[in-house]
Formats: sequence, structure tokens, C-alpha cells
Amino acid sequence: MHQDYHSGNIFLEASRTPIMGDLGLSKSAIESADDENNEVYGIIPYIAPEIFQGQKYTKASDVYSFGMIMWELMTGRRPFWDRSHDTDLIIEICDGLRPPIITNAPEGYIKLMKKCWNSDPTKRPTARSLHSKIYAVLGKEWKYRYSPTEVIVSPDIGPIPTINPNAIYKSRPLSTMIKSEENTINTKKIDKRKFDEFFENNEENDENDKTSKKLCVYENHDYLTKEFRFNIDNNDIDKINKIGYNGLYITREIGFDI
Repeated sequence: MHQDYHSGNIFLEASRTPIMGDLGLSKSAIESADDENNEVYGIIPYIAPEIFQGQKYTKASDVYSFGMIMWELMTGRRPFWDRSHDTDLIIEICDGLRPPIITNAPEGYIKLMKKCWNSDPTKRPTARSLHSKIYAVLGKEWKYRYSPTEVIVSPDIGPIPTINPNAIYKSRPLSTMIKSEENTINTKKIDKRKFDEFFENNEENDENDKTSKKLCVYENHDYLTKEFRFNIDNNDIDKINKIGYNGLYITREIGFDI
């Protein structure tokens, strides 16, 4: 396993054969399983989400990184070039955020790339499978080389003339940042639990309320809501229309201290 796999560590020999460099963190799968060192080192967009969640590096983690390199090859841009590489990005990657998909590519390429991105490491292709499938894609393109696939870039990708100044494409220690991310996620889980408990305790008392209620929980700039819809008679609808609202919801905000 490389453990710091990104495009900056891929070099071309004189024969145009790609080779991997910067092998300082490389270990066998057995060595990694026995390693007690929990330091995470690398470039945020290329690191698999399970690593941010405290799991150890595996071969599947390198496959995730390769998926990001596949995206880079198709777009000519580095993943998340327009974002600050910070705790917020780590949280969004763990929540499933991936770079925007190009709308056309060689047959099978996008599907393979997305498999490499899968949040579940066990659902990513193995390196051996990845090798054979890439050659299959290249074989089809060579067959139709006189009318190659035209790559159409998604409007979500750009153009943006410069990258975000806080997009850092140099490997660095990330354990402190990951610890901050874990604390933020735990805080959000606590807020959500309190949010759910509030409605569980008050739902029975609100059965006859004809309004839709909205609960706002302000914590770390998050905004959580839950809505209930009830039957409204004609008199209530007339009242709603008089205040310029055409729907069937009245929203009441309930503020409370957590």
C-alpha cells in the first residue's frame, strides 16, 4: 500500500511508462494492520473517507485515491480545486461528497471511477480487477480510435481561472484536523438526538394543533427542522390567503436552549 497516493507521486519514465514515487509511507497490508501509529499524512481530496473516520489504511484506500486520479485525468483539474481543504471538506467527504461527474467519457470509465469512490471499502474493485477493467476501456477506445469518445465536461466543473488559495496539494500531517472533524460530527449527533427527543416528548401533546411547527436548533450554524402537516378547514385557509400565503402550512418557530 502506498498510503499517500496522488498525482504528484506519479512520474513518467523516458519510455512514457508511469511509475510511483515518494514511497516513504508505503507498507504491506500486514505491516499496516500491525502498525500502532495513527498519524494520517497526505492530501485531503485523495484520502479515503474511512481513514478520516479512524480506520486503518488498506489496499482499498489506495483504490479510492486512484479513483480521484481517474477524475483528474478526465478533467485536467485536481479534485476539489475550488474548495478550502479544511475540516468542513473532510466532513462532506465522509458524508459522500465527490467531485462533479463529467457527462461523457469512454464506455465504462465513469462507472469504474465511481466504484473506486464507493464509501464502503469492500465495494471498491481490487487492484487486479481495476487493472483488467482499465485495459478493457482502453481496448474499446483503440478499436474506435478514428472516432474517439468526446469528453463533455459538466457545467459544475468550471471554468475557474485559479484554484482556491486554501486548496493544499502538498502532503501534510492531518491528525489534528481529523480530531477536530470527529468532535464536530459528535456535536452534531448530540444536537440531532436532542432534536428527536424533543419531538418524541411533545408529539402527543400536539395532535390537535392545526399548524405546521418548525424547530430550530442553532449549534455550529446548523439548522435542523421537522414539519408536521395537519388538516386545515376552510376558515383557516381564508385566513392564510388574507396574509398572502397560498399554501397550507403555517410555520411557528420554537426556540429553546440546549
